[in-house]
Amino acid sequence: MSLLHAGHGGPGPLVADPWSHGTGIMRAVLARLNWTTADLDFTHVGSLIAIVGAAPAGWRILRRAWHEVYGWVRQFFLASVTIPGGDPVNKNLVKWLVANRPRQHRTFTGRTEMGRGDVTDRAAALKKTRRAVQYAPHWDSRWFWYEGRLFVATRDNFSSSAMSDPAYDGVGGEELTVSCLGRSIEPVQNLIEVAREFADRQTQYFVIIYGRDRYGMTWQPKSRKPIRLLDTVHFDDRLKKDLLDDIRKYLDPRTQRRYESRSMPYRRGYLFYGPPGTGKSSLSTALAGEFGLDLYEVKVPSIASDSDLEQMFHEIPPRCIVLLEDIDAVWVDRSSRSRSPDRRSEHSSGSGSRSGHHRSNCTLSGLLNVLDGVGSQEGRIVIMTTNKPDSLDPALVRPGRVDMKVFLGHISPQSAEQMFVRMFSPDELVNDGPVVDMDRIRELAQQFAQAIPDDVFTPSQLQGYFQLHLDSADDATAGIASWVAKETSRQADGGFEVVITGSERAM
Repeated sequence: MSLLHAGHGGPGPLVADPWSHGTGIMRAVLARLNWTTADLDFTHVGSLIAIVGAAPAGWRILRRAWHEVYGWVRQFFLASVTIPGGDPVNKNLVKWLVANRPRQHRTFTGRTEMGRGDVTDRAAALKKTRRAVQYAPHWDSRWFWYEGRLFVATRDNFSSSAMSDPAYDGVGGEELTVSCLGRSIEPVQNLIEVAREFADRQTQYFVIIYGRDRYGMTWQPKSRKPIRLLDTVHFDDRLKKDLLDDIRKYLDPRTQRRYESRSMPYRRGYLFYGPPGTGKSSLSTALAGEFGLDLYEVKVPSIASDSDLEQMFHEIPPRCIVLLEDIDAVWVDRSSRSRSPDRRSEHSSGSGSRSGHHRSNCTLSGLLNVLDGVGSQEGRIVIMTTNKPDSLDPALVRPGRVDMKVFLGHISPQSAEQMFVRMFSPDELVNDGPVVDMDRIRELAQQFAQAIPDDVFTPSQLQGYFQLHLDSADDATAGIASWVAKETSRQADGGFEVVITGSERAM
């Protein structure tokens, strides 16, 4: 008895006939298409099924043939440049390709936005852990025309190492190969320069600050800050002008040629010192924006060893600003320092204790070696900041390592007046704000400055006061006298505000 007819003679389960079942489905499909079985020649169904089954195999053969032909064309008719993943040029090219993508692109990669973007969703703004989603076109290869030439950009799939990096923003993490039809590599080089110029225009209003990753292995973009104008950093105007002139002269290509022709090391060092809150770090960021340089932040106390410090400096590009903050924290115990300010004191270890609790793993000798030793790089601007200039070793601040010292002290009444005008000037980002009478603002600024004592408060203290009165210049002027008296009393009590209770008043 056939299996297909089992169960017809008894109450057992009915086994469906696959052919009759499939015929029923076919009839339903034909009825949906307003066809009849008479319109279909079932003698050709087997052939049709065979053709459909052979289609995937044929497609694999065609793809294999295409790869063979493409490899042959690439070897003999294409000029190529391969850029490793993570390289800045790679990211520049990917951004240019994304900006010039076809509008009908339908395949994207979604990734959580790690930067601080504008949040348009009010509900999302109330949730601290919710971030926007970044959608970037996803592609493996792309053919495009540029300036009458045919190009192809090919990249590997997203690497797991790039995706596991918390600093990876979804762009430029794959190896990228750009090819051009022809024998010359010059069109590809021109395209790379166009992409770099495009990226520079996108970031011309920002300063890129680099820091070591969480493992201390490589430099990664830590933040992108809007360019800060030098007018927002308040200190002696004459000293500010001298500093700008000195850096501008150093960055002049003619200066570099003069240094090289005279066998002089092409480097420049600055020391910013003064009380906390006077704008030393802000000045460094403003200088990076003024001259279009990237800022590399080096936290010396957290460096594991001198070899790690040397590796860090070796990976820093030549034209940039290197910021060494709180340089006095490296060596505090100077009891073993030699009296000689030259190389004899350079070997004093930077592993002294800070109040007997902290020991730095980076020595003074190792730091001096990366600044101007045999293996040191040239072309950089090194800025060191400190709140305690007297604790610095003379070997570090001698001429040649520190070429200019800049003191950032407490704010003067003149600088306070300038800050007042800047705080209450019309906001360029808010076009629908009230009309501001600048003559009235300048008048209030003079009254405000008369209440500020000279060389008492830091710019950060005054900025904190302005943050409480940004809505009204009149309120800021009316309340400055009481604020000055309160802050002066607080500083006299060691930086703490004394609160008198009702019972103490009764006594």
